[in-house]
Amino acid sequence: MKKSARVLVSLMSLLVFMFCLPGVAAAEEQIGPPATVEGTACTDLQNGIEINLQETPGASSSLIKQWNCAIAENSNGRVSISGETITYGTVDYLDVTVYLQRWNGSDWVDVTSRIYKNSASSYVSGSDLITVSKGYSYRCKAVHTARTAGSGNYTKTSVCNAITVH
Repeated sequence: MKKSARVLVSLMSLLVFMFCLPGVAAAEEQIGPPATVEGTACTDLQNGIEINLQETPGASSSLIKQWNCAIAENSNGRVSISGETITYGTVDYLDVTVYLQRWNGSDWVDVTSRIYKNSASSYVSGSDLITVSKGYSYRCKAVHTARTAGSGNYTKTSVCNAITVH
């Protein structure tokens, strides 16, 4: 029974990675503004999509277990950006720097950034409301960092799908 459960969990994990990871790579390389993971134009760009990544224990020597960022339109030309970093255990320092980016017609350009820090912890998160110009596509990109004494910095990056602010 245990072996069957392990096989089932492994197969489900494989399916998740097969469908999620190409979308993360596509978000990083997109040429035009927002596309869904499948590559078709989003019909409802009002709703932000959170990219939530988790590392399999033992898959690498990283301290970071889970990392994500999200964007959502609030109202009156304001967006909410957020980011979160979770480590496997308590670390000396961890942070998430969330960059709000705007599509300028050919590239994603940083508009502003926010950094959320914590120490002697395994968790950090933060969010902010930011006023933006209407009629543009925005996304957020986050850099997640964790550090313990003598081990150096461990870094992961997340990118969320774009929204168009009306």
